Parts: sequence; C-alpha cells; structure tokens
Amino acid sequence: MDYYEKGEEKFGFISSRIYSLGSSKAMKSFYSFIADDIKKYRPRRILDVGAGPGDLALLLSKIKKAEIYCVDPSAAMKSIAERKFIRNKIKNVKYGLGSSRHISFSEKFDLIATTISFHHWKEKKKSIKYILKKLNKKGIFIIYEFCYDRLNGIQKMSIGKHSLSIKEAESYRFKGYKKNIEVIGKIIKLSFTKLS
Repeated sequence: MDYYEKGEEKFGFISSRIYSLGSSKAMKSFYSFIADDIKKYRPRRILDVGAGPGDLALLLSKIKKAEIYCVDPSAAMKSIAERKFIRNKIKNVKYGLGSSRHISFSEKFDLIATTISFHHWKEKKKSIKYILKKLNKKGIFIIYEFCYDRLNGIQKMSIGKHSLSIKEAESYRFKGYKKNIEVIGKIIKLSFTKLS
C-alpha cells in the first residue's frame, strides 16, 4: 500500500539514507529540545507521526514507563529507524507504516507529535481531524515546525517551504479542542488539547 498522497515528497532508499545521515547530526539539538518539551506532559503513550529515521523516538524511548509508537509512509525510513532501535537495544518503540491519514495502531494516545513533517501533508485540516480522534481523554496533539515568520531571507529561500506561518497556524480551529500557538526561537509549536 502506498501511504503517500499525490504530490507529497517521497523518501525512497537513497533519499532516506541521505536524510538520515544529515538529520542525525544537524537536527540533534532540535530533537533534544522537542523530547524535553514532550517530557513535560508526562505522557505514557506517545505517537510520532512522520517519524522518519527515528531520531526523536530514540530520545523519547528514555522516558520511564513510556510506550512509543511511530508511523511514516516510507518503508526505507522505517528500516533505518528499526536498525537504530536494535543497535541501541530499544524495546519500547513500535514502528508501523502509515501517514497522517492512516495510523496503523488501534491504541489511543496521551500525546501525538509531528516534527518537521506537517509541511509535507497535502490535506492538513483533514489530517488533523483524523489525528485528533486518536487522542485519549485530555490528550494533546503537537505540531513542531520551523516558524516562517522568524526565518531570515536566505532561510526563507532554503527552508521556507518546510515551515509554518503564524497566520496559517491561526487558521486551524476544531470544536472540542483548545488551540495554543507558541513561537520559541525559530520553532513554532501548534497544539490542540482535547477538552473534557
């Protein structure tokens, strides 16, 4: 089954390896920041949507008694991540093929996160609605992206399409969920918390 929607950037065998080699070093501090932020919520069951080569999952796996789940549409990314988990003797992470429109786990989650993946999604509003249904009572869904408004001219040319503007973040509203927008440096954090 192809989990990519028409027009979405696909990661195959070669592009996944190149991405993994670059992101593991270049994004190390970014993923550490995200992992520390997620830990504040004390989640027991976490889902990473668009998990790629598993760098965030490796850090999240250190949360005591937490179950980590990952989905990504790329079989090559899944393979790279699973090798990392074996190498690091990680046993509390499950990785399935899927996407923001197809989560291959039946569980409900305390926290669902997506990091530098949201910009790839073709039908963002539809995907968010789908993901929100996967939350536990009082669960939270967090989108971490580069903040377009905080990028300089050169950055806008290089990673501008891999970002989220404050204006776009403000446009998303869903009944029964509290929305919060926070900008931390060059990162925008858009979250939706399920109301009881």
